[in-house]
Amino acid sequence: MVLAMGIPGKRSVEEASYLLKRLYLVERETMRTLGGYLVNVADWNLKTQLPRHIWQDAQRADALRTRILELRYPKRDVDQEHDEDLLAVLNLLIRCKGDAELLEGIYFVVKRALAHAYSIYLETADLLDDAPTVSLIRRFIPEIKEQIHDAVELKAQLETRQRRDAGHAQTTDEGEWRYFLMDSLRRIGGVLGSNKDRVKSPGAASNVSIEADPLLAVRPPYEPPLVPVRDPRFAEARYHYPIRPVSKFIERQVYAAINHVNEIWAAEIPALVMWRWNDMPWDFYLDCARWAYDESRHCLMGVRRLQAWGFEIGIDYPVIADHYLAVSGQGELAVLALLHAFEVNGPYWKSQMKTEFENQGDTSSSQDFDYDWADESIHLAYGHKWVLHRLKGDMDALEDLKEQVMDDWNKWVAQARAVWDYEPFLSRIDARIAAIEGEPNGSRHG
Repeated sequence: MVLAMGIPGKRSVEEASYLLKRLYLVERETMRTLGGYLVNVADWNLKTQLPRHIWQDAQRADALRTRILELRYPKRDVDQEHDEDLLAVLNLLIRCKGDAELLEGIYFVVKRALAHAYSIYLETADLLDDAPTVSLIRRFIPEIKEQIHDAVELKAQLETRQRRDAGHAQTTDEGEWRYFLMDSLRRIGGVLGSNKDRVKSPGAASNVSIEADPLLAVRPPYEPPLVPVRDPRFAEARYHYPIRPVSKFIERQVYAAINHVNEIWAAEIPALVMWRWNDMPWDFYLDCARWAYDESRHCLMGVRRLQAWGFEIGIDYPVIADHYLAVSGQGELAVLALLHAFEVNGPYWKSQMKTEFENQGDTSSSQDFDYDWADESIHLAYGHKWVLHRLKGDMDALEDLKEQVMDDWNKWVAQARAVWDYEPFLSRIDARIAAIEGEPNGSRHG
């Protein structure tokens, strides 16, 4: 005789970990796709907002990964033997054509399907037995829906700008791309897969011929640009900082903010390598997501201060990835090494600026530098750890590479300054500073 509660069991540990592993793969690969495409994003609002989503995605993926390892102990295959069909669909996302299609594929197809999959998981979970997972997913769903809402607003802004400026309109049918991805996802059973998929041997060859679709024939594999894309509304520039000495404190305020804005390049490179390098330990992706998010925050710190002082981004001051493009021809490792080399002295330099600006009464800039240097202290460890990892632990090679890329940067910027006089930005900055100084307590703005 068997005692039965009358309520059948809902899901075994093996079934739960199978589903969570698919959800983890979606979170991880959408995060990596956004990272890889960030350097190619043109719209400024989109470029500065994506790193926050990348970081949020990384947090969710990390929580899922930890839970899977708990459920499957002593199995450690969380990063191996993923469903090949699901991975094939996720790998398509970066073959979008432009910002609008990126939003279509990532947010309006995959993230919507992901939020739905999380809801299904909750509906069919045992709230007691699987309580740790339930607690996680209940927090995930509102965050993903908020990301989708952000994407809706960003897409609307893109469309408004396209109507206003036909010269920058999208040339592809975004709806066609969306429906293609939706159909591809449907054909493999969606994010959670079909029942037959659950008995398929792990890592088995794909049964779905997605690559044969004619739509992909005109979409070559994605290759990141060597020159990071900037908003087409921005005026052309060669470098971000003027050659002349900065004498007045108000100029120091303005140019420090301009330097902050241009730190977006420092978000683009850790974001890119998380996509380019697909064979790294999980901690690498987690660190790069945080690194990219922090650098985008530093950029927005500068944007906020300059907007308060009446400067128009990309028009009154330059926005250009001069550091990045100075060594990008040598590969992503060289750009990451240059970022690391700059950050070696970052905590000391930024902490000194925090004190200086605070003493001058600019508490806004001082606060930004205070948080900035706290972030830089973490990034210093990231750069050392992961550049060294790519160099197979060779400390001499690390120091040589840092010295080489800094020398290349100094040569590059010297050549750029020899052929460009920072105009029209210099005149516009001087005029705006003069206007500020003419206002009551103008030099104290900020």
